[in-house]
Amino acid sequence: MEITTSKSIQKNVEELLPYPPSFIDRFMLSVGRLPIAFWLTYFILFTLQSVVNHIVSWMDGWLPIFTFNAIMLIFPLWQWGTLAIMTYLNRVSEASLSSFRPLLNLVDDEAVRKVKFEFTTMPTSGVLLNGTVWIVVYVVLTYLTYSAFYVQYGLGTPMQVFIFLQGLICYATGGAIYYHSLRQLFLVHRMVNMTKHLDLFQLEPVYAFSRLTSRTGIAWIVLFLMTLIMFPLRFASGIMMSIWGIQLVLAVAAFVLPLRSVNHYLVLEKRRLLAEHQRRVESTLARLHNYIDQNQLSEVGPLNNALSGLNMERTILEKIPTWPWRTDTLTGFLSATVLPILLFLIQNILRKWLGG
Repeated sequence: MEITTSKSIQKNVEELLPYPPSFIDRFMLSVGRLPIAFWLTYFILFTLQSVVNHIVSWMDGWLPIFTFNAIMLIFPLWQWGTLAIMTYLNRVSEASLSSFRPLLNLVDDEAVRKVKFEFTTMPTSGVLLNGTVWIVVYVVLTYLTYSAFYVQYGLGTPMQVFIFLQGLICYATGGAIYYHSLRQLFLVHRMVNMTKHLDLFQLEPVYAFSRLTSRTGIAWIVLFLMTLIMFPLRFASGIMMSIWGIQLVLAVAAFVLPLRSVNHYLVLEKRRLLAEHQRRVESTLARLHNYIDQNQLSEVGPLNNALSGLNMERTILEKIPTWPWRTDTLTGFLSATVLPILLFLIQNILRKWLGG
């Protein structure tokens, strides 16, 4: 399925919504217009920053020349990896919204473009406020955690300034993924509540947003695990552990919470259909009893066929799922989130047990 490009949505931006795209959105749109895949662009930028970090580290002397240290990849990961994830989730959200559109009262293409713009564009005020919060968090973390790293590894003053400034930019911009994810999940919740009716026999549109929520959760787990692998756990402060805990909670909540309303509506619709079915069974049985009492046995055969059909209908209704995601979507989410975390924990337990 071809995903609508964000470029078309940005046409006449000022007419679509009362706010323009944030500087982060403008950058992601610029990357999306390049002749190469957006993920390749971000990977090149990640690689370049990682190489520069190592060269500066070798020049500073704290890292032996031509040696590699994974900790120098953390800021590049949260600088470019988060932008790659936000760009990807924007495209997934557009495709999900297109699939979900039949359930909405959005017959006007202009209204659809506005909603898509809102899904893929963050207000500048929200991005600036989020960035300010993460700058404060970074300064506190530098005092509680990173300063110990500077002393432990013997970093010179120029290297400390270089890392501090790099981290400041990274937290201010990469931290936008928190705002981006929470905002998109809120919009999913709002779109679901706009739905007037869910058809149990047409579930494909119902599953649309589960692709977005599951991939949001998986993205957070990937970031969480990559950070754990790169960052020395002995330097992890209480604040950092809290941030990691928020990432785990957000990963699970991203998949479950926005779609709870869908589950609620599907359950209500299933109960309604089963209640209607039960009334038909009751009416058919009353007619059957009446024909038997009046000895009109020639009418019993067709009613028996009707009851057999109603029994088949009940079996079909009872087997229709009411969760707003396919089984393979749930399985994929669990295998991509729970399993890696368990393997990581088991690995660390064995390492401590074996004295590694």
